[in-house]
Amino acid sequence: MRSEPELKHGCLAQGLKRAVATLLIGYTAGASAGVITTEPGDSAPLPEGTDLGVLYYQHAERNTLKVDGHDAPGNFRLNSDIALARFVKWTSLGGFLVTPQVILPYGHLKMSGDNHASESNFGDPIIGSNIWLLNDAVNERYFSLGGYIGLPLGSYDGEKGSMNIGENRWKGVFEVNYVQAIIPRTLYGEITLEHDEFGKNDDFAGRTLRQDSVFEVQTHLRYVFSPTDQFGVSFFHTTGGENHLGGVGLDDSLNTKRYLLTWSHFLTPKTQLQTQTGQDLDVRNGPQENLRVNVRLAHIF
Repeated sequence: MRSEPELKHGCLAQGLKRAVATLLIGYTAGASAGVITTEPGDSAPLPEGTDLGVLYYQHAERNTLKVDGHDAPGNFRLNSDIALARFVKWTSLGGFLVTPQVILPYGHLKMSGDNHASESNFGDPIIGSNIWLLNDAVNERYFSLGGYIGLPLGSYDGEKGSMNIGENRWKGVFEVNYVQAIIPRTLYGEITLEHDEFGKNDDFAGRTLRQDSVFEVQTHLRYVFSPTDQFGVSFFHTTGGENHLGGVGLDDSLNTKRYLLTWSHFLTPKTQLQTQTGQDLDVRNGPQENLRVNVRLAHIF
């Protein structure tokens, strides 16, 4: 699964070698592309003093490998099962609401078809916080900034290349979030702009892997049926992220569009169950998701 420097543009078979070597990167935290994926309602703040524990299970299936917008030949399958534990504390800093938090992932990757490989282990933990610069509960308008760091502490074996849960590199995330009530207490529009930066992985199958910045637009339309039930429609568009292996650009930039449908229900006044399903709509480079199912259980302490 190595990508050789003499690979040239325009040949689908050669592009396939590039893709298999590098484009599985990014499935360690359960997000299809962005490092931090928001959910409908995430950017609307909870009261100061709230502690939130969250458990996630995320299953995704991919049976198509895209190279320059075309289906690569061969039989390709990649399934991932990711579990995450997240703790968020709602507190204040300098008069602003902030949410220091930590995310701990554990995952299983299984590739089948023409190539077979699997891996199960801990991924890289993520720490960070959001800060609300606008917290207008009367008009239901909220504006926040977020910053997160991915720590290269997860399981990693350089000889396995992309089939690792950990990534052996630092990650930095900056996001801008805005929420606006369209119909008061009923219908909300939400948008997140995310910018991801990556450090170098100096042991990717014996070479150095560097990835360009990734940019993602995350949009949600959320409808509140009752105090216990809400439904959301989400659309994500991801660009950038070309990989460079051994100093050679691989011409594998992302241009991915996907959707998710979300249903949330409070089982008790302090415990919420959320289910999601969706898939990729269009992928230029990399594995294309034909199915994603997410389950989230959140409890307020």
